[in-house]
Amino acid sequence: MNILLWVLQILLAFYNAVGGIYMIGHYKILAYLWIVNALPAPAWVALGVLQVLFALGLVLPGSRLKLPKFTPISAVGLAIISLLGSMLYDAYAGSGMIWVVVPAALLTFVAYERGRSK
Repeated sequence: MNILLWVLQILLAFYNAVGGIYMIGHYKILAYLWIVNALPAPAWVALGVLQVLFALGLVLPGSRLKLPKFTPISAVGLAIISLLGSMLYDAYAGSGMIWVVVPAALLTFVAYERGRSK
């Protein structure tokens, strides 16, 4: 089970870090889309920074730092950001994105298992 959790953590950290970096670096491009109506540019940058920090929090505590409860907190934070993004997309662009709900469910599973084991 530990190997499965590490694989999930690494894949989800990469997925969210790339998304967060994109939000930070391309918020001016996103201004031409529907997304500008949802939140102002500084809010998108702040969400992108949080997403990158939480993504790092999924993998760094297990390396050498040994921070006990940081991984579940990071997983819950990323799940909340993912679900928030799904709700914003649904409100401003039409139908919801099921591909956002799957990573949120996987992050919830990681948070539960890592929180339970420590």
